Amino acid sequence: MRKRQSKLKRLILLSFHLANQRGISRYSSKFSKKTFTQHQWLVLGVLKTYLKMDYRGFADWLLFSNDAFYLLKLKRRPHFTTLQKFLQRFDSTLFDQLIAAVFSQINATQRPIDVAIDGSGFSSSYCSRYYVMRINRETTYRSFMKMTIAVDPRTKALTAVKCRKGPSHDTKDFIPLLRKADRSVSQRIRNVIADKAYDSSRNFYVIEKELHADAIIPLRNYRSRTVGRHTIRRHRPLDPNKEIYGRRNMAETVFSVIKRKFGGDLRSRLTEVKKKEMKLKALVYNLCILTRKKSYFIFVGFLQSH
Repeated sequence: MRKRQSKLKRLILLSFHLANQRGISRYSSKFSKKTFTQHQWLVLGVLKTYLKMDYRGFADWLLFSNDAFYLLKLKRRPHFTTLQKFLQRFDSTLFDQLIAAVFSQINATQRPIDVAIDGSGFSSSYCSRYYVMRINRETTYRSFMKMTIAVDPRTKALTAVKCRKGPSHDTKDFIPLLRKADRSVSQRIRNVIADKAYDSSRNFYVIEKELHADAIIPLRNYRSRTVGRHTIRRHRPLDPNKEIYGRRNMAETVFSVIKRKFGGDLRSRLTEVKKKEMKLKALVYNLCILTRKKSYFIFVGFLQSH
């Protein structure tokens, strides 16, 4: 139990330091009540995601957690609806900046990196599958949320994420996600690894002509290599380098870890808030990787001051 509490403490302090480092304003408006700061709300969102609780249960947990009250410097217990309202008004692009900031600290070297891209869905339904089967009702499971991630296979950390409402084809988010990952990392992208769902002439063109990287993507069939305006795929082998392509499995591993540790269901109702909730899961995942590092060179001074 002591080890778990120590990890929670490191997660809280690191989240506070990250909010200060990225220049997030303390209050959303000059007319706000100033009862809680945005830094406190961000850390509360990180804790709620890490503990895999709903809004009401997390508010009750805070009531009996004296250590969390002390570390968060809370004056009183927040109502569970205020955390929902914080996610509604918090800028979604700030989550992207925080994810990139944590990755830059995880991978501090300037060596070229590989990027593995894959997508997966998150359920947003509130009824059980067994109940739906028993009443023989038309389901709405196709209206799920989908998240596409860019993973560094060496560190297993996320470089960028792209969220949308499903169902949608995987290749829709490929180029926007790849450009976001290229802007967020300071290292040069060496290889872009993806499965056959991302086999597209336009994807190959962006990877090789814009990013000057190698596309490790298997072709769907021989005929598809000459379809389209670009002939960039014409002289490619059907199967890529197996050693490099095997690193794509790390993207599936990351999705497995996120869903097992932080849940594959979304608690929010609004689509935009669901996107932020998925990005919050990605942020917490990166923070957990950083807290496991032996040398906490980022927030060691912040820890000593507390």
